Amino acid sequence: MTAEGEDNQVQFDATDQAYMRHQIDQGGWIAPVGAVASTIARAADKAALAHSQSAGGSMRIDLDKVDELARFFDDEAQKMLDRADEVRDLSLVDPAGGDPVSTQAAPIYSHVASGGGSGYLENYLQLADLFAQTAATLKENTKQTRLDDQNSADSFGGGRLA
Repeated sequence: MTAEGEDNQVQFDATDQAYMRHQIDQGGWIAPVGAVASTIARAADKAALAHSQSAGGSMRIDLDKVDELARFFDDEAQKMLDRADEVRDLSLVDPAGGDPVSTQAAPIYSHVASGGGSGYLENYLQLADLFAQTAATLKENTKQTRLDDQNSADSFGGGRLA
């Protein structure tokens, strides 16, 4: 699913698609419009960040907000790990019937869900691990930055200016 423009196409990942479906399912006549607009904005932001990072860009975070951001990554990683059993169940699909299409589709679906490096489950768990690593890196860098700031402040406080 994509949001298409003349010169720009924003890809909706599975999270964006699920969010949009959830918002639409919440009901109301305006829900689809709000869900689409919100999802397009989120997808565009993620695409811009990915483009910036792939171009060797960087992101600066206000030191006062780093703990909150690290907590977000920790929480999301934990939610993903908590949901891993549900994701694992995607690979345990029984054929819908005894016909050749159903019996051949079930193993393929199972492979897509959990098989190899391209399987949903493996990628899902890798993403959870990446979130956890990101949180740990943010915390460690913040700790070092605060220590450096304190050391700098202490060294300025030790000298008297006339």
